[in-house]
Amino acid sequence: MSDVYNTEDEKKFLDKLKVELKDRFEGCKKIALKMHFGEPGNKTTFVPEDIKPITELLKEIGLEFFLFDSPVKYDSPRNTVEGYKKSAKEQGWEELGEVRISNDSIEVEGKYIKKHEVCKDLAEADAVLVVSHFKGHLCCGFGGAVKNLGMGALSRESKEKIHSGGEPVMVGECTACGLCAAACPFDSIEIKEKAEITGKCAGCSRCIIACPNNVFKPKIANFDILLGEGAALAQSKFKKFYYVSVLKKITMWCDCGKDSRGIIAKDNGFMMSSDAVSIDIAAHDVIEKREGKDVFLEHNLKTGKEHVEAAEKFGMGQSKYNLIEL
Repeated sequence: MSDVYNTEDEKKFLDKLKVELKDRFEGCKKIALKMHFGEPGNKTTFVPEDIKPITELLKEIGLEFFLFDSPVKYDSPRNTVEGYKKSAKEQGWEELGEVRISNDSIEVEGKYIKKHEVCKDLAEADAVLVVSHFKGHLCCGFGGAVKNLGMGALSRESKEKIHSGGEPVMVGECTACGLCAAACPFDSIEIKEKAEITGKCAGCSRCIIACPNNVFKPKIANFDILLGEGAALAQSKFKKFYYVSVLKKITMWCDCGKDSRGIIAKDNGFMMSSDAVSIDIAAHDVIEKREGKDVFLEHNLKTGKEHVEAAEKFGMGQSKYNLIEL
């Protein structure tokens, strides 16, 4: 059972993080601060002021660092190394320290996707501090620590394999009930004599889950399984690691696009843990308890635990945790 620390007091958060990092990253020369710089125009993603207290803490401890993310596959200014660097610079991230965007990777063998590509900069760093904005996500219910690595620690090509691997293939007799169309976040399914995919597909597998007749199957496996596998494989290549999650501006959708679809839960401060699975499950549970309902299931048709529990099965961490309020 892993310890997960939670507090809404920033000073208590930073004081405990200092103790944890001095202990866990002892002897490290340069660490990677893995984060997501956000889509340009997104109003609820991290801004440099959110992360500055952490980078100042790293300097105080004497840890050299660089801020890291990898380019995306979809249509965005962030889908090339050069475009992402330009975007990060325009948002002011270089004022905190070195910003490194790279698609360079090392191959890692997986079970479902045979060759995943883990970002080389993360694998070669002395340690990785994963800082995540915990919020909803249209494909996997919520995005936290596991999602941060299951996409952001992999190459553009591996990201595409995860999304395309979750795309639906029709294998049964469709009754045209329409539940798959209702579940599609992009309104890409039309119901005629049977369901037909006519638009953009993110491979989220929501239509597969929604179908009561098992008409669809994924090309490889459900999105959540593939995401969990990618995250676990990424972590397996890190020398040392630690996780921080910020439970503020908890939106319906993620920071990957301009529109996060609004706030769906109250702020819940900061969490930290050595275990990615534990910190994600704990964050979900704290929010559900405070809101009196599962806001991620309500808005995104998934609890979000699906991909985290998949990561647990791949050996990334454990879902049982000990929550410690600071």
